[in-house]
Amino acid sequence: MTDFIDPLGNFVAEIESGAGLQEPTPNDTRFEAQCQEAQLDIDKEIPAPPVAIYIGDSPACTFGNFSASIGKPKGKKTFNVSALVAAALTNSTVLSYRGNMPSTQNRILYFDTEQSTYHAHRVFKRIARLTGLTNVEIKRRIQFYALRRYSVEDRIAMIDHLIRNSKCVGLVIIDGIRDLMLDINSPREATQIVNYLMKWTEEYNLHIHTIIHQNKGDENARGHIGTEINNKSETVLKVEKDKHNESVSTVEAVYIRDITFPSFAFQINSSALPELLLNYEPSKDAKGNEAWNPYFDITVDIHRRVLSKVFPTSETLLRRGQLEDALRDGYSEEGIDLTTDYRIDKLVKFLCNKRMIEQVDIGKKKGNPFRFLKDFHY
Repeated sequence: MTDFIDPLGNFVAEIESGAGLQEPTPNDTRFEAQCQEAQLDIDKEIPAPPVAIYIGDSPACTFGNFSASIGKPKGKKTFNVSALVAAALTNSTVLSYRGNMPSTQNRILYFDTEQSTYHAHRVFKRIARLTGLTNVEIKRRIQFYALRRYSVEDRIAMIDHLIRNSKCVGLVIIDGIRDLMLDINSPREATQIVNYLMKWTEEYNLHIHTIIHQNKGDENARGHIGTEINNKSETVLKVEKDKHNESVSTVEAVYIRDITFPSFAFQINSSALPELLLNYEPSKDAKGNEAWNPYFDITVDIHRRVLSKVFPTSETLLRRGQLEDALRDGYSEEGIDLTTDYRIDKLVKFLCNKRMIEQVDIGKKKGNPFRFLKDFHY
């Protein structure tokens, strides 16, 4: 009889000598190799990842990581990313982006998943004009692909194929990450896509920048994929039109792991190219209801506490009117004022967009009850 410690650290006594011991399987051998590869050594220094692109003085986009731009439709996100790519191609400053690509890894793959071939080609030509490089130089440094016509599965496979088989790639742009999945609110698909991003950046030591739309009712990136990207990205940029001047778009950091950078603004000049606005002063913040935001003004802990009270059991279903009354009472106990219809409507849209609550489909087009999704990702 012998004693031993099991893999979870539990002491197990009086096991027959040799009992339960088996020859390692192929999976055992593989997992053991992976564990050894993943284990960190406290005595070994790990250098900081090289910077691919600075934003101002911030090392916002580094090799081995991915970042994202979010914004409402028509907010000039693609114009903004065109400037980012042009900076990377020339290792110069375009808008507030400063390229820092090494000569051994300075090629770029650009994938447009949502625009027609014509409009994608216009973006390609815009990038070239921003750089001032010849077409010969552009062809040597960047490959641009329009993937709209292909299935979701083929888009993913094509991106994977090109990343694996292209030499000296340091930057990958995926303009329309949502189009790599069938259901934008599928946790499984979202996790799959983000796992691809983490695998590609880690395995090939490159930087990936993605573009995704914001929800209509709040400031968050759309769907479950938006939540996952917010959680895992090195940097998330918000690109939006100035509320009082639609010819101007602003760029600011929503999330960033390193030092942040001053927000900046640009407009489209007479040559149809993005142009930095120096000394730009953004319009004053909206007052009253318009300035209220359930994402920034209410913590996730408050949301969870209130929703747990409003929906005491997993079977609790509330019609819209019942839900609004219960939310007003619940948030009021937390010191949150929801007396106006504007705020309660904005809150319900936010909770639905963040997949914290959902309307149950029981056959009606309107009036279906709501339920709490307690395992939501914030």
